[in-house]
Amino acid sequence: MTRTLRRLALLLLSCSGCLSFAANADNWFDGLESTIYFGVGKGYHNMLVPGLEQGLNNDVLFVVSGDVKWGNFFIETPMHRRGTNIFSASIGYRFYQEQQHSWDVIASNYNMWLPDNRVSSASPQLDGLHIRKGDAIRAVRYQYQQQQHLFAAEAGYDMDSHHGAIGRLSYSYLLPWRNVDLYLNTALTWEGAKVVNYYYGVHPDEVRTDRPLYVAGAGLKTHLGVSAIYPLAENWQLDGSVGLNLFSRNYLRSPLVTRSQEEVAIMMVRYVF
Repeated sequence: MTRTLRRLALLLLSCSGCLSFAANADNWFDGLESTIYFGVGKGYHNMLVPGLEQGLNNDVLFVVSGDVKWGNFFIETPMHRRGTNIFSASIGYRFYQEQQHSWDVIASNYNMWLPDNRVSSASPQLDGLHIRKGDAIRAVRYQYQQQQHLFAAEAGYDMDSHHGAIGRLSYSYLLPWRNVDLYLNTALTWEGAKVVNYYYGVHPDEVRTDRPLYVAGAGLKTHLGVSAIYPLAENWQLDGSVGLNLFSRNYLRSPLVTRSQEEVAIMMVRYVF
């Protein structure tokens, strides 16, 4: 009898817990804000290392992106502010906000190489190279936003691939012009020696007659770009971005590099959910 009473009590507690969850479930999502985009388009990226851009330049791009905020937690894909980096995303927590100033801890990616070497007759210089994985930076970010101006400073460390440090200063200005939103972007990124050497160094087992050993030091990247958004219909928009990436000598001295700069362009039609 005692065992039966215990079972009934546990059943009642479970049911009350389920009812309480059902009653409060809606409250859990009261602060949820989200905008999701699905885009189709084409891209062009003239990368420092020829051959790495094959997947981006040759394929039609299908991109799902968006911005989600729940309390102090957020997921963002700021491709217009970041300058044509459509595969960049940040997951973070905002631990300080006062007027235009904010501080966040974020997980983000700064470098994206192809997940495999994709060696072909058009890119023989990739033959024999190890795969370089994209990074995953854990960073602290400060932002100052006032009207159309957005300034950001980030500093972080990768714990997945190159285990190097990265810092970035960026500025973006939103310029409404007729029916178009223009974003004027610039960024200066410092990458430590581990980062530059991971992506642009030539390791001992990658050496061949036309590819000597190369150990890279720290370097600087500069980005200049313009992005535009033009509304086509209620839920449709046309996006376009062009950009120029400049690099310091520790990148350009690499035997893997045959270009002095990178040009980037993307055109995409996106549906806003």
